[in-house]
This record gives sequence, structure tokens and C-alpha cells, in this order.
Amino acid sequence: MYINKSRAFLKDLFSKKTLHKIVRQLYNPNQSDLTKAFSAAIGVFIGILPIWGLQTIVAIFTAIGLKLNKVLVLIFVHISFPPMFPLIIFLSYKTGSIYMNVKGKVPNQLNAFSWQFISHNFEQYLYGSITLAILAGIVTGLITFLFLKLIKQNRLSVSLEEAI
Repeated sequence: MYINKSRAFLKDLFSKKTLHKIVRQLYNPNQSDLTKAFSAAIGVFIGILPIWGLQTIVAIFTAIGLKLNKVLVLIFVHISFPPMFPLIIFLSYKTGSIYMNVKGKVPNQLNAFSWQFISHNFEQYLYGSITLAILAGIVTGLITFLFLKLIKQNRLSVSLEEAI
């Protein structure tokens, strides 16, 4: 049942309708590239923060409060969909081990995480997830901004070639 819901979510996520919405929002002429890139960055940042179950609500209020592209924020906040949970938690623990005085604990395998392990090493997870959220948000924002500039540059060069 859980696998079927995850599969259905992934199918919907990569459907033509969803991809069309993303492209339409990226090409929205009423917003600057900086706003769009910041929207993507905030979405990823909130998606990785350890506020499981509240991420969408926080994303909506943040997008409204900061006057961001709401669709892009909501799309990018879904970086934390169920198949990505183990990877995000693993990377959070890896990143959090930087802050621990004693070498941080990270299981050798993704399936070695348990609620007992997480509760005993919660501080490491918390620091790591916040750091990972910041880094992933910055990287996502930069990649999105560069992507949008590249698209505009290509569109401009194609328009100039057609005019000549």
C-alpha cells in the first residue's frame, strides 16, 4: 500500500501536467529570475528542515509572507517525499557529525537507522539537517538562477538569429 502511494506520487510528480506547471512558472514574465530562484531555494530549504508534517504549511506561509512564487516553493518543498527520507536523514547525520566534539555516529548502511539511534543522536541530526537545508537551498537557488539566465540567453540568441 505504501509502495503504491509512493509510486503514484512519483508518477504524478513527473507527469506532463506537473512538468508543464513547473515550466509555466519558470517562464512567468511577471517575476524576476531572482525571485524564482529564491522560491526554489526556500522550497528545498524548508523541505529538508526537520519539521516533518509541517513543511507544506510552513512553505505556504513563507511563500505568501515573502511574496515568492508559490507554485515553485510548493513543488521544491517536496524534495522530502518518502523515497528520499533515508537519504536526507543519512546526509543530515553525515553533515551533523562535523559539529560533534566526539566523532559523530553514522551507520554504515541506510537501513541501520532506527528510532533508538535517531533519538540518541538527535542533536547531531538537528545540526546536520539545518546545515544540509542551508547548503541544498543555496545550491538549488544558484542552479535555478543560472538555468533561467541560460534559457533567456538562448532565447535571445535564437530571436536575434531569426531577425537577421
